[in-house]
Amino acid sequence: MASVRMQIYAAVKAKLDAVRSALAFNGVIVNPREPIGVDQMDALILMHGGDRDPNWLTGGIEDRWLEIGVGWMLRETTEGSAEEQLDAALVAVCDALTDPDDVQLGGLAVEVMLTGIEEPQIGRAADGAHVLAGQFCEFAVRYMTREGDASTPAP
Repeated sequence: MASVRMQIYAAVKAKLDAVRSALAFNGVIVNPREPIGVDQMDALILMHGGDRDPNWLTGGIEDRWLEIGVGWMLRETTEGSAEEQLDAALVAVCDALTDPDDVQLGGLAVEVMLTGIEEPQIGRAADGAHVLAGQFCEFAVRYMTREGDASTPAP
């Protein structure tokens, strides 16, 4: 079984896949290692963050925080301005990851918090044919694991 950390990433990816479908984006790109091309847009981007320093509890349970970055890049269309499209993506991503009915990601996490929103970036592509836009936000996921068993969430 995967670690709780990787199970959380999978739960977040599943939520972003649902957002991608609702927004009719082309895909969810995880930890991109190459520049994202115009042909890949509109896309959500999931960046796996690192564990923050754990806070220790008694009884062999670790209280941990995981940082996750989510961004989106898109092409302006006739259906809406870049600003409107960025706002729709921001609302959809935040609603999906901080949904009060599943803020615990199916029991894997204690809470998910929005910790930062970057200013949107809008401009023309290098070839000048498209108006491109992007934005990025950060989330912190609090979770607990049993010491010695990184694959089991703690109660």
